Amino acid sequence: MLRGRPFSGMSGALHCRNSKTALSKMITNCKMNIKNENERRCVRRQCRQQCVIHQLLAVSVEIVYILRMKSRRIAVIACTGGAGHLRAAEALVLAAKNHPVPLDVHGFDVLDFTPTWFRRLYAQTYVELVNRTPELWGYFYHRTEQLPYRKHPLIRAFDRVNYGRYLRMLKELNPDAVLCTHFLPYISVSSTLRKSGWAPPVIAVTTDFDVHGLWIDPIVRTYCVFHEESAWQLASKGVPTDSIEITGIPVHPGFSRRAGRSGIRRSLRIPTGEFTALVLSGGFGMGRVTDVVRTVVDALGQTRLDRTTVIAVCGRNEHARRSLESLPIPDRVRLVPMGFVDNMHELMAAADIVVTKSGGLTSAEALAIGVPLLIVDPIPGQESRNADLIVEHGAGWKAVNLPNIAYKLHQLISRPNLVRQARIAAADLGRSDAAKRILDMTIRRFLKPLKKMPRNVPTS
Repeated sequence: MLRGRPFSGMSGALHCRNSKTALSKMITNCKMNIKNENERRCVRRQCRQQCVIHQLLAVSVEIVYILRMKSRRIAVIACTGGAGHLRAAEALVLAAKNHPVPLDVHGFDVLDFTPTWFRRLYAQTYVELVNRTPELWGYFYHRTEQLPYRKHPLIRAFDRVNYGRYLRMLKELNPDAVLCTHFLPYISVSSTLRKSGWAPPVIAVTTDFDVHGLWIDPIVRTYCVFHEESAWQLASKGVPTDSIEITGIPVHPGFSRRAGRSGIRRSLRIPTGEFTALVLSGGFGMGRVTDVVRTVVDALGQTRLDRTTVIAVCGRNEHARRSLESLPIPDRVRLVPMGFVDNMHELMAAADIVVTKSGGLTSAEALAIGVPLLIVDPIPGQESRNADLIVEHGAGWKAVNLPNIAYKLHQLISRPNLVRQARIAAADLGRSDAAKRILDMTIRRFLKPLKKMPRNVPTS
């Protein structure tokens, strides 16, 4: 019955379930001192009664434990400000549903509770900005990090109206903890919640290797970060070290299972030993994926390898996928254009390298599966800092432009030991169990099921 780990005080009572064993032990202990048959029968009856009481007590403690934990409700809240924030939230929800401790988990997107015009504006502004003017985004990123974030009174008034439905949902749900994979779900209502006196513990689950100042808010009780360097950078911005947990970035459970690479290649019809490059553009299909794929295909066609495979995942960018289907391909290269996929963990496990931007979730997924990255076109700001950490730890390489991609590929193919070393470094840097770590920390810090266990639980 008990799904979580039993408390130490319960172990004796739980071991009483085998009543015959417990009864025989008790009677044997009494045989040496009791010779009258009537007294023996009385002892047997008392032993049976005591065993029943022990079992009922153990079961009742288990029921209390489960009921108390089922009353513990967790809200996992994301924001459509990049596909990575949504994937991190999905990973937490899946991990909570499969956690050994029963948890009542609810997943939301904060923008679903805002007006339609605002939801479209917020989501599309980020996509358009990083696609069309990434340098401008980089300027805003660095500029806003240098200044402490303070809301203008007009923005506070707008937030009270814009996030009113979201705030009502939170109060109706009444969660025991709130896990946020984006800063918007809590900075939008932070002052209102703190003034009202009702504020469940908020855990900020950061989704990049560095933490921007916008994540920092008085309502946050714990910050979950990717790496020791991430924790150092966050502490340098004034966050107490006891409020920082190094957990990694949560990834889908599929990235935690390092299945046999040869078996995955067979299922994807990729011959064993054939060099395979996986080219990604992100869940929203951002970046010049067509140009990158063309460069990778041409570079591999000029190598000494007899046969290579390029898998290009275009996300929701259907125009890019269709253009790749008509791309001229060298005879020795096989190109597989794909749209949005749900087996990314298999594609990464089958690949020798991943050619991609250095988004936080994409990078964390590749490192969790143990595949190195060839980084191209990182967005100035968070992605460029992600790329720096990956390259510094030997888990990947950075191409400064399209011709540099070709050079890097030629180097990796002519020196295969570089790829082998990078795979080891990637596996060392990755944290495939981050979602469970975050939930374990949340339970340990904020969801203690019973304030006090009875000390004198009867045992046999």
